[in-house]
Amino acid sequence: MISRDRAHERAYRWLLHLYPAEFRGRFEHDLVQLFGDRLRDARSSRASGGVGITWLRTLGDLVVTAATEHARKDRIVAHSLATTSPSTASRALGLAGILGGVVLLAAFLFEISPELNAVRIYLFLIGALAIVIGVHRRQASVAPNVALVGAVPALLANAWYLAMMVLATGRAEPFAGDFGLVFFAAAVAMHLTGTAFGLVTLRLGVVSRWGALTLATGSVLAVTGIDRLGLTSTIFGPLSQAGIVLAGIGWILLGLDLATRGRPSEAHIGRS
Repeated sequence: MISRDRAHERAYRWLLHLYPAEFRGRFEHDLVQLFGDRLRDARSSRASGGVGITWLRTLGDLVVTAATEHARKDRIVAHSLATTSPSTASRALGLAGILGGVVLLAAFLFEISPELNAVRIYLFLIGALAIVIGVHRRQASVAPNVALVGAVPALLANAWYLAMMVLATGRAEPFAGDFGLVFFAAAVAMHLTGTAFGLVTLRLGVVSRWGALTLATGSVLAVTGIDRLGLTSTIFGPLSQAGIVLAGIGWILLGLDLATRGRPSEAHIGRS
């Protein structure tokens, strides 16, 4: 058991390289010790999936805080390079995206009724649409054609899935038959276009690259959790859940960028 915990701690220590070197040098020992304590608590409670849940929460916290620390470093330089403060529209779109990402992650923390779960998905989809629009507004001034390639499919796919959610209201078995097949196609399109959007955003570097990378990675993993693929009983079950968590974090990071950072000058593009 001790050797297993040490293996977990070694993996976690390696992941700490996501933090800036200065931050890691100051807090690495304390962070590893805290992670070890959480692992031991999870094992002693004997809760189902305790260690797995501990890892999911740890990864979520690590991605968010690492990105925050890098952004804090960047702000020292970016403060003099940003030409404007975030516009009201940018803030509104960013906040909608943050809300969408938060409610997506909520299902991993709380038990949600079917009625509230539908509301949760609506809010997530609206937030995703808001982020794509907000990010595209910034990227279009740098590479309009490439920005369209990333934004248009993501907008259409999320709108398609939103429409399917509305049409499924009141259906006893919305995932069965021809309607279920179309629903399945919409889900696959939503995740894959999320991956493509994340990769385009990562390439252009106008907004948070951490957010773009996390979204792209999470979205492609989340595809494996779609029921019709029949992969959830294998290793892809945990991977798809981790993918949903990462995608939610990615939308939140992009939302934070839209809501808090002004449009960068040309000299600053690529430093996110």
